[in-house]
Amino acid sequence: MSPLLIGLLSTAAVLAGLGYWLVWSGKWAEGKEFLSETRSEMKKVSWPARQEVVGTTIVVVVAVFFFGLYLGLVDLLLDRGLQWVLGYFTRPGGS
Repeated sequence: MSPLLIGLLSTAAVLAGLGYWLVWSGKWAEGKEFLSETRSEMKKVSWPARQEVVGTTIVVVVAVFFFGLYLGLVDLLLDRGLQWVLGYFTRPGGS
C-alpha cells in the first residue's frame, strides 16, 4: 500500500473513533449547543465598516513604524553611550 493511502485510512480511522467517542460520551450534543449559541451571539456583534477598519489599520501601521524608529534610535544612542563609557574606563590612565 502507498504511504498516501495509509495516511488517508489512518486519518479516517482516527476521525471515526473521535466521532464514536463524541456520540457515546454525550459531547456531540454539547458541541452542537455550543455552536448554536456561538452563531446566535455572533449575530449580535456590531461589525465595523470597511472604511473604519482601513483607517484604524493605517493608524496602527504608522504607529508601529514610528515607535520602531524611535526605539531603534534610543537603542543606538544608549549603545553608543555605553561603548563610550566602557571605552573611557578601559583605556590606560582613564582618559
